[in-house]
Amino acid sequence: MSGYGHFDIRLPIGTLFALLGIILVGYGVMTWSDAGLYVRSESIDINLWWGVVMLIFGGAMFYFGRRAGARSLPTAAGAETEAREHRTGLERE
Repeated sequence: MSGYGHFDIRLPIGTLFALLGIILVGYGVMTWSDAGLYVRSESIDINLWWGVVMLIFGGAMFYFGRRAGARSLPTAAGAETEAREHRTGLERE
C-alpha cells in the first residue's frame, strides 16, 4: 500500500491556523490598551477575537487530522488485495 493514505491535509492546515492564531492573540493582548487602534472596529479588539477563532479552528483541524490517522479499517477485501499485490510485486512501500 502506498504512503499517501498516511498524509492528512488537516494536520498542516491545523498547525498553520493555530500558529497564526497564537500570533494574533499575542498581538491583540499587547495592543489591548491602545484605544486609537480599534476605533474603526467600534472598540472591539478584532485581533484578539479572530486570533481565538483561528486557534479554535486550527485546534479542531489538528485534532480531527490526528484522530483520522490513528484509526485503521482493515477489511477482508483489503487484506486480499494487499496479499495479491505482494505476490505479484505491485506493492510499493
